[in-house]
Amino acid sequence: MRFHFVRQLLFLVLVNSLATVARSEEPARFVQTQKGELPIILSAPHGGKLDVPNVDVRKGEGLPTGGSGFVVNRDTGTEELTQQVATAIENRFGKRPYFVIARSHRKYLDPNRPPEIAYEDADAKPVYEAYHAALRDSCREVQQKFHKGLLLDIHGQGVAKDSVFRGSQNGKTVTLLRERFGEAAHVGEKSLFGRLKSHGWKVHPDPFDGTEQANFRGGYIVQTYGSHRGFGIDAMQLEFGADYREKMAREKTALTLANAVGEYAMSYLDITLPAKSQP
Repeated sequence: MRFHFVRQLLFLVLVNSLATVARSEEPARFVQTQKGELPIILSAPHGGKLDVPNVDVRKGEGLPTGGSGFVVNRDTGTEELTQQVATAIENRFGKRPYFVIARSHRKYLDPNRPPEIAYEDADAKPVYEAYHAALRDSCREVQQKFHKGLLLDIHGQGVAKDSVFRGSQNGKTVTLLRERFGEAAHVGEKSLFGRLKSHGWKVHPDPFDGTEQANFRGGYIVQTYGSHRGFGIDAMQLEFGADYREKMAREKTALTLANAVGEYAMSYLDITLPAKSQP
């Protein structure tokens, strides 16, 4: 009888240990990360498809909808687009950017919202915290190594399929860029969006010194990690229309963005790019 009791106790201890290990590993399944070699960080909080086990779908009761409010729809194609942008940047620079990509579906949690409205089920909290821990660590490492950096937060929008909207809180989240290089670095022809336009993209605002669209001015991520905060990283939200993130368009979008980021990096991040290989 005593042996049977001890065996049951050992079994329960083993089960509990395995469950603890499973819980500790669970958040990592839903956040894809890459440690980089450049002062460039990519974030994609809304493109994930995975269900989060034992987490209830958010209802958003009492919250406003749209814009910075309650949304559960995925930004279709942005998970894949961000991966392709990372590859294109690595090919262009010869070094890897950092990235943090949500694999969990937005209906369970929203990494681009403050924690008090980002999730409703406490079991979603570890996934949310894993996303922001990875992003926070990336920003701190870039700041320590390079003393400047660029964070691009990649989203999708359904307002204008042929356009890409800039979100910087009308320049607030790129405060360091503007202080170091002047307003033209953000709103001139050699700004990131100026370069994107020169590559043939339809961008907003245009003129670049115009007011950013109210719903796309830049959400929690750029407001938290932008250079008006202590991280010293200039942050912009990019809202892509469907024409840029559909499957057949993503490779071209990634290549164009990587080239524009390369031009930006040479001007504002003290990076010298390797010469392009001849075909």
